Amino acid sequence: MDGPGTITWEEFLEDAERFLVVSDRISDGWEFHGDKDIPGQAYLFRRTKCFVPSDSVMRNDESTGDDEEFHVKFQEDPHEARSTLETPFITEHHILWSMSYGVPVLFFNRWRSDFPGINPMSVNEAQTVHDSKLNYMELSQAIHPIVGTPFLQLHPCLSQELLRSMSKSKNKLVSWLSCVAPAALNLKIHPEYYKLTYREV
Repeated sequence: MDGPGTITWEEFLEDAERFLVVSDRISDGWEFHGDKDIPGQAYLFRRTKCFVPSDSVMRNDESTGDDEEFHVKFQEDPHEARSTLETPFITEHHILWSMSYGVPVLFFNRWRSDFPGINPMSVNEAQTVHDSKLNYMELSQAIHPIVGTPFLQLHPCLSQELLRSMSKSKNKLVSWLSCVAPAALNLKIHPEYYKLTYREV
């Protein structure tokens, strides 16, 4: 799909390659996975691991109220949990390109485990993690179109409107990501990336 509010596969790749240059420079951990020669079959990937106090997880597991928020304090830690009082969480963020919509799409998952795929976070938990209510667009569970497993997805239907407002950006991928990241398990975007939006890097 071409037109206002969309980007082509070639534009997505170009913006993503510049994004990766910055990621490598600041050691932010983003990579390209998949086959870049086939439109829509490659994506940006990042996996992080952190630890949360086990009692926070227990309180959430024992909660019965639908409105109960998922309160945890995340601590970035490259090492293993130092005690049984901490629970590991693995988080993945994937940035894909939608051929149907002609826009980037954000897929993400978090697992209450040392291994991806074990004890996934639910949609309700993801909506309230870090006390940050989802306020951008519909969050749902969907089958990841490349890896074929269930992921949480921010639906791309409003991305065209966002991209239309970013027509002067030098890197629409970064401009778009800066808008949707807060709704995706508080994905943090390093300030260095924003330089891509107003100059070539």
